[in-house]
Amino acid sequence: MSLPRLFISALLAAFVSSCATQPRTETPSLFMPWGALRQDSSQTVFFNDATLAPSIVMADHTGDGQVVVLALSGGGSYGPFGAGVLAGWTGLGTRPEPDVVTGVSAGALLATYAFLGPVYDAAAKNIYASITNNRVYERRNLISVAFTSSVAKQGPLRQLMEGMMTDEVLDTVAKERRERGRRLLVASTDLDNGRVVVWDLSAIATSTRPDRRDIYVDALMASSAIPGFFQPVMISPEPDSPDARRQLHVDGSLSTSVFIPSLVDANLQQPLKVYAIINSQMMEQRGEELIRVNALDISAAALSKVMRTVLQRSVYDVFLATTMAGGEFYVLGIPEDVEFKSPQYQFTPELSQSLYDLGLKLGQQNAWRNEPPRFDSLTTQIDLTSIRARIRN
Repeated sequence: MSLPRLFISALLAAFVSSCATQPRTETPSLFMPWGALRQDSSQTVFFNDATLAPSIVMADHTGDGQVVVLALSGGGSYGPFGAGVLAGWTGLGTRPEPDVVTGVSAGALLATYAFLGPVYDAAAKNIYASITNNRVYERRNLISVAFTSSVAKQGPLRQLMEGMMTDEVLDTVAKERRERGRRLLVASTDLDNGRVVVWDLSAIATSTRPDRRDIYVDALMASSAIPGFFQPVMISPEPDSPDARRQLHVDGSLSTSVFIPSLVDANLQQPLKVYAIINSQMMEQRGEELIRVNALDISAAALSKVMRTVLQRSVYDVFLATTMAGGEFYVLGIPEDVEFKSPQYQFTPELSQSLYDLGLKLGQQNAWRNEPPRFDSLTTQIDLTSIRARIRN
């Protein structure tokens, strides 16, 4: 079963279970959750950032004469590709220290190690190059699926994340935020309010709350919670009132596959460079098998198209925003000629190792492109040279 078919099956199961599970009775809160980023002010909810740079991307926090943003996309079991790219980039000797790191879904799970730099390459390889299904999820039996909100239990993934996100790791993230103003951001989808929520993990890490690690991991789990397959993460805006008007947070990839902070009115004083690692293939993939004319297969094919469109639009949005801000854009994704025998929800050591090795090779080869593929008629009509010339003038 492909990932889209799995989505549809999960959604059908969720529909059946809606008759068996107790409905929510309280209207979910409209407030942004504690630890989320206010897009209008670049400040984090319930945090005082007065001593830090007022804008996420206005200042060169690392002091290397440039503003660098690293964005990691979703990709399910193809996430080891990104870990390999980072290691290969380190080996090449040209990997910059980013001022801002962002991640969605699989990219969110890797983002902390990417933020902390090459010293965590070995740890990332140890985890991502050999990851298996049983380290990510546990399938429910068919009977229990009818009475729950997901096909699988994500307990193994949470246990893995809790093992990775130790107090020592969070303390290091917090130090980078407090002393240098660097930011680590991940995104989830708030289904109740129909919006993207950007979590400022670097701010959460600076908290003195005894449950900061739980909140940090909650944000990671929310960003990667495939709806129907994994349970949504129930989050209250007030962490001290965990049952008050909780919101349903699921996979950020439903809204955006890759993102960067807003560059509007950034007033950059240093050169801007944006690097996007795409843990997927960006072009449409035509299947060898005919789509069967039934509700499940048609719905699966349609959802696959929607997810591909979200990916393409997200990549293009990042590219266009960077270009309009006068910055340099670089993208590196899985080549279109790579053939996969495993779908994006199957985690096998063979797939993980092959993707890690592929990313390692491309990272070492400096295989970055300075613009994404031309996805559709809109992008083929844009004269990028003319746009860049006008911005410089």
